[in-house]
Amino acid sequence: MARAVTFDERGPVGLMGIDNPPVNAISHSVRCGLHDAMAQAAKNPRIKALLITSDGKQFSAGADITEFDRPQGEPSLQQVQTAIEFSSIPIVAAIGGLALGGGLELAMACHYRVAHKDAKLGMPEITLGIIPGAGGTQRLPRLIGAGAALNMILSGTPISALEAKDKGLVDDVVEGDLRHAALSFCERLVQEGRGPRPTCNRSVSDSLDEAEIASALLAHARALKGRSTQQLVIEAIKASRLPFAQGIAIEASIAQKSLASRESLALRHVFFAERESGKLSGASTIHNKRTQTPAIQRVAVIGAGTMGSGIAVAFADAALDVMINDNDPASLTRSREVVSSTYASSVRRGRIAQSVADERIRRIRHAHTLAEVADADLVIEAVFEDVETKKDVLTRLDSALPAERVIATNTSTLSVTELARATAHPERVLGLHFFVPAHASRLLEIVRTEHTSPESLATAFRIAKLLKKVAVVSRDAFGFIGNRMMLDGYFREAEQLLLEGATPAQVDTALENFGFAMGPQRVSDLGGNDVGTKARAQLFKRDSRPDPYFVIADRLTEMGRLGQKTGRGFYTYENGSREAVSDPEVHNLIEKLASDRGIRRREINDEEIIERCILSLVNVGAMVLEEGTAARAADVDVVWTSGYGFPRHLGGPMFYADTLGLSHVLEGIRHYHEKLGHYWRPARLIERLASSGSSFEAWDRTSASP
Repeated sequence: MARAVTFDERGPVGLMGIDNPPVNAISHSVRCGLHDAMAQAAKNPRIKALLITSDGKQFSAGADITEFDRPQGEPSLQQVQTAIEFSSIPIVAAIGGLALGGGLELAMACHYRVAHKDAKLGMPEITLGIIPGAGGTQRLPRLIGAGAALNMILSGTPISALEAKDKGLVDDVVEGDLRHAALSFCERLVQEGRGPRPTCNRSVSDSLDEAEIASALLAHARALKGRSTQQLVIEAIKASRLPFAQGIAIEASIAQKSLASRESLALRHVFFAERESGKLSGASTIHNKRTQTPAIQRVAVIGAGTMGSGIAVAFADAALDVMINDNDPASLTRSREVVSSTYASSVRRGRIAQSVADERIRRIRHAHTLAEVADADLVIEAVFEDVETKKDVLTRLDSALPAERVIATNTSTLSVTELARATAHPERVLGLHFFVPAHASRLLEIVRTEHTSPESLATAFRIAKLLKKVAVVSRDAFGFIGNRMMLDGYFREAEQLLLEGATPAQVDTALENFGFAMGPQRVSDLGGNDVGTKARAQLFKRDSRPDPYFVIADRLTEMGRLGQKTGRGFYTYENGSREAVSDPEVHNLIEKLASDRGIRRREINDEEIIERCILSLVNVGAMVLEEGTAARAADVDVVWTSGYGFPRHLGGPMFYADTLGLSHVLEGIRHYHEKLGHYWRPARLIERLASSGSSFEAWDRTSASP
């Protein structure tokens, strides 16, 4: 078995190379390897300095997160750091690639730090609801100051090597061969007689005052909405003013507190769920040469609307050549404008350079005929959400493309199985459900039919990886995972609450205060009320829902109140502004629709709004699971946290239901079933799990993937 840390003698320098692929996580084996290498060096009088480097591309992306919930074994990272700091010879960290979390904490315990100019250094622990617990909140302020440390930890975003040098986090930034440059640095230390320089012996140059804390919290308010970990970070950084031994003890106590918090458990649940969501039998296990899928270099998108153009941008961002096809010249012209404005916005915001934008725009071509896309390695249909229109496109694509090429549909609600029947090769057809904006949204729902081949599914996962998206597989069913839960649960209940007496602003504000990025009516206005109306029209061709079912949104569509694009929807938007303004006309419309149905209106508090919308979401989510549309409750959580704005720090709807207790959830659902009728029928899965005192998490562990 390969050693996690290699040791080599290079003249007066002992070279310790971390070799724990893929990201050099600071696991127990790495800690043991470092400890043993330092002990070996201490016995060798020829070694006058030690260099910690990486035998891979990354210095270290952090601690081994799988060890968080079990005894980590000695030596701990803190014990290794202590051995480093009190070494009698200087120890240098050579930082290439990423130095994140525990990796950066290891480097900060070293006496000196040399970084490659392309390296990134950061402390992303707050994204998992924890504080840096291996000296990060104590050593970072000693190196760069308490205020800068607070902002860096609250951000969680890595900084460049040059910025790290400006702040005092690293001593030197080099180009070219990092190991060679770092060895030369060590040799100079020896020649100049510069000895150890323990970070723990330094003092903090500044202290946090309330104004500085308030400014930092305001700067990161959007990312930390509804969160509590930031307060623990502040508490720990304040302790860095104390003698190191006291501060590190306080940090350890706070770190344990953060690890045990519901917020951290939820965020770590989502972290692992995203990594597991693509692991389905018959998909990610396809590795042998017989089923190896061909490379994807050229992509064609059929349909030059907003979605099609966004999908094209996503592939161009991934350095692929893209062709957008549409038989309407005006649509192609608008598509060019959308692509140009998208990249112009990215340049204006400093996300990419103009030269990068120009190169990506050149990757996108526009075509008038389907014959021009015949050489594409992948074709994605993104035309109008109408089953007959899509069938026609797929039939023609099936004739134009070689049989081994995958054809994907971007439908959000239509039956992929039915669409695939329009082809002679249904095994190569699947759904790739992108979310708006397609180039920026994290989620990609991969919709498989009974006929979708393992090779096609494997190609879909490769696409998600190319685009750096979180992939979740859904069985073919109305709305798949996310839209089914939205249309039959969450949004449906929001409309019911409007009929019963709540206002759009009250519902939206209550759910935004709960933690959603945007309330349901504001979402409808942003995407276009007509989009939902058209989807439900397709639904009713095969499956009806009893009245009232989105009667408000559908009436607004009839009135031309489509949302932001028309300046009027559930709200009005004055002079092109995105600010939603309440409109008495909409309130009067809702009152009339309620009166027509004999619905007695009343005062509704925010607690009821939240409870009903979340319980309905969970209940339909359980139906999605028991029907086999989603493989795991954790997949449902990934869909809703990555694509629908459910707060990550609550772990997703199914994880959140577990934290409430499924007996409590069932009691609430039964209450509304009695009060509101059949559509609140409790999911059988919830009844079964609640009766046995179980949970969705336990169900995931015991149920087999479909």
